[in-house]
This record gives sequence, C-alpha cells and structure tokens, in this order.
Amino acid sequence: MRGVVLYSHFHGYISATASTGNDATYSEISIPKAGRNQPSTDTNAGDPDSQEGLKVKPGGYDPVKVVLVTLCFLLMGTVIGLVFLYISNLPTKNTELQILQAAYNRNLTDLEKAFTSALMIKNRELQELQDKNKDLQEKERAVWQQHEELKKQRTPPSCPTNTGNNDCPQPMNCAEGWEYYGGKCYYFSPDKLTWAQSRDECITRGGHLVIIGSLEEQTFLDQKSGTKISTEPEDKFWIGLTDSINENEWLWVDNSSLSTRFWLGDWEPDDWKGENSEGEDCARMGERGGTKDGKSWLDVNCNKTQRRICETKSPL
Repeated sequence: MRGVVLYSHFHGYISATASTGNDATYSEISIPKAGRNQPSTDTNAGDPDSQEGLKVKPGGYDPVKVVLVTLCFLLMGTVIGLVFLYISNLPTKNTELQILQAAYNRNLTDLEKAFTSALMIKNRELQELQDKNKDLQEKERAVWQQHEELKKQRTPPSCPTNTGNNDCPQPMNCAEGWEYYGGKCYYFSPDKLTWAQSRDECITRGGHLVIIGSLEEQTFLDQKSGTKISTEPEDKFWIGLTDSINENEWLWVDNSSLSTRFWLGDWEPDDWKGENSEGEDCARMGERGGTKDGKSWLDVNCNKTQRRICETKSPL
C-alpha cells in the first residue's frame, strides 16, 4: 500500500502522518507564531527524554564560550611570555646593576683620594705659613735686640746724668729748657694745659708729646718727673697716649700701637666717670720721688689741665 501523508493545522502546529502498510509513523513539528524568542510553555521542554526538549544550533557549539576560551588562552600565553621575558632579562639587569655599583664605588674612592690629597696640601701650606711666621718673629726679635744694643753702644749708661763722662753729649746740645737722654731731648713744662693743647704746644716747639718705647726710657722719665712734681696729688705730666678714638685701644700720637705698658697698680686704666661722663681717655704719668718699678701711668679725662713732657731728637 502506498504511503499516505496527512497534514493538519491546529494552533500553529503542522502535523504529518505517514502510513506504510500496517505500521504508521508520526512526526510533529512545532513553529511558534510569535517568533523565535517567545518563551516555551511546554512542561516537557526540560526533560531530556521528551521529544520536545531544548533546541541546539547546528554543529553543537556555543560561539560565546568559544570566544571566552580563546581569550583565556591568549591571556595565559601573554602572561607566560612576560614571565619568560622578565626571567630572561634578569641576569642582564643584575649585570648592569653590578656595573653601576662598581662605577659608583670607583668614583667614591677617587673623590676620597682627591679630598685627602687636597687636605694634605692645605695642611702642608698651613705648616709652611706657620714656619714662615715663626721665622719672621725670630728675625723681628733679633732686629729689636740689635737695635737695643746699638742704642746702648751710642749712649753710655752714665749719659742720663751728664756728669763725669766727657763722651756723653752735654746739655748744650739740646735747646734751652730741654734735657738730654738716649739721643733725645725732653721738655718738662711748668704750666698746665689740656691734653689736646699740650699736643699742639709740643708740635709748636718742634717735637711731640713723649712716646715711651722702653723700660730704660720710662725709668728715666719716671725718676726725672718725680723730682719736679710738687706735693699736690694731681700734679702730673701728660704723655702722648690716648684711647679717645676706640675705647681700650691705646695709641701714641704717631698712631702706633701700645706695646710696652707701665700702668700704675692693677686698677689702671679704669676709665673712671665719677667726675666726667666722658670717662678718662688720655694718659698722664708721675709720682713724687719716682716709683720703684717705673710704673706711674694713669688715665684721666682729656680736658683736665696737666703739665706735659715734650720729646724731640737730639741735634747730635
């Protein structure tokens, strides 16, 4: 018997029945009316034994899963490649680091050597300067000693008195009223003036306020002035020494610094301001009868009137 195919249409389904002889084969094809995305209402759709289960695309592969798996493999390959690249470059980096470290150590050593060498040179130069300074000081002392010896040779010890020695210059070699000692002439004034007036008056006489440069000269002046001072306590003599420019910086009238000091006692100079707020900036000397050690300087206000000692070179 020839097969007969029957078609029927009911609620969107097409059914076909085929019959061959005594046996009949049935098949059913479902076509949703609303489109492919309409949810299934078949209760047997999730049953694997059902003839109407989920529909699988031809070939049985999900494209999304394929793409994700491919990306995972690519990412894994990239990571493995980077790790391999890092490991392969690690020895090179270590070598470069060692080279840099060696260069740094070498430069540091060179700097230390250069610094040490420069320091040694400076120390050597400093030592040379100190040695030169010491030599100059010794030469200065030698010249000073020679100078003192020459002074002693030119002026015998008995000359200050001008008695009993025909080799000594006689008083007539100094101007009238001046007294001779050690190649110089000294004037002990009877009148009193301020320190500035006394300085100018000595210049008028062809000399200057006395500058004392040695113990011998100080001893002569101390003893000589001691014979001329009266019993009045303030009867003293101006000398050419002042600190009126800078306090405690005592200078002679020729602007030379004070080197030999003969201040009276331990309290002079004291810059006493009891009588004058300007203090005491000029030096005077003298004690009646002289002193045992020659120390007879005192500071006093420059405007006070005192006698004076002028000095000039002997005409000899």
